[in-house]
Amino acid sequence: MLSEETSAFGPGYPRAMPTGPAPPTPLGDAEVSAWRDEFPVLARRTYLISASLGPLSRRSRELAQQHLDLWERLGPEELWVDHGLPMLQACRERFAALIGADADEVAIVPSVSAGLSSLMTCFDLRERDKVVASDMDFPTNHYVYRANERRGLKLDVVASPDGVRVDEDDLIGRIDDRTLLVSTNRSLFESSWLMDLPPVVEAAHAAGAYVLVDDFHGSGVVPIDVHALGVDFLLSGALKWLMGGQGIAFLYVRRDLIPALEPLVVGWFGTREPFAFDRSGLHLRDDARRFETGTYAMPQAFTAAGGLDIVLSVGVETIRARSLELTAAVIELADEAGLEVATPRRAERRGGLVRVRMPGGRSQAEHILHALLERDVVVDQRGDALRISPHFFNTHDDLRRCFDALAALL
Repeated sequence: MLSEETSAFGPGYPRAMPTGPAPPTPLGDAEVSAWRDEFPVLARRTYLISASLGPLSRRSRELAQQHLDLWERLGPEELWVDHGLPMLQACRERFAALIGADADEVAIVPSVSAGLSSLMTCFDLRERDKVVASDMDFPTNHYVYRANERRGLKLDVVASPDGVRVDEDDLIGRIDDRTLLVSTNRSLFESSWLMDLPPVVEAAHAAGAYVLVDDFHGSGVVPIDVHALGVDFLLSGALKWLMGGQGIAFLYVRRDLIPALEPLVVGWFGTREPFAFDRSGLHLRDDARRFETGTYAMPQAFTAAGGLDIVLSVGVETIRARSLELTAAVIELADEAGLEVATPRRAERRGGLVRVRMPGGRSQAEHILHALLERDVVVDQRGDALRISPHFFNTHDDLRRCFDALAALL
């Protein structure tokens, strides 16, 4: 493993990562206050659940209303060609900027499940048939790979030693000459453990395997540069830290891989000239949009564009600095309350949420979750723990209100 030190991509990434801009200026109280007005829910509730559902912003609501107004008065030619398709392209461009990619390497897909399912149809499993993954990945990844077991795929699952972390060396140790793909979540959805990607990418590529990153729980809160990392595929969505709503996700495909990938899940918007209505053959686009299929969930492009715009305006490096400050405060408050933290304490290994175990196990955690919701404190629950996930607009007062409410319930 390469030694670690702070880099432009957040503390703890390997020293070999390319250097970037100077550290971001932290958000001041006045800036946070100004951003809070962008999210109306914050005036009514203590909203600490951006790792599950990013809040609706005024910007995204206005864009959604814009779509409704256009739909009310325009025909499809004007609505889709003049407004909808450009908004989709804005989403591709903004997501590409967010992850260090180019827009023609990004496809819009309905979900990670759909994008991954389509991608897997591109691979001939006769020569390489193994996918290396971990038991801490989000389950949808495993479901797609399990479905492909009917085609001969072999899923090799690395076990977490403690339900918090996955050791990169354990993933690397499973790679062999039968490995097609090493699949990993960059930020583990339960514990927020951050994977150290460079050694995984290096080992996989040395063995002739691809690397796929599910970044649903990292995009928008922890910086990434897919070109610098050499990642082959990345999937993410607008639902969480990107504050863009459900129904729209993104598939990044490294440019030089695209020509050889021919998905079996296809649709007219993945062809070179969808409005030519040519039935004579299948002529896929030359860019990543060959993975796009049927008619888009157009309204979601408007809300997603608003959320992406906010994230890019604030800056992911700035968001990361604020996130580390707030999650450290959550850990401190949990310690003061005598509650077990099941999330990395080391900043370089911690994503955007903190998992706090509740005494009494799963049933008690579920009871406390609903009691907090009744008190307008919004978090979520996984197993015997609450997940507390502040975003850049949250304050230390939000965190104290959460723990004051918890103290009254425990």
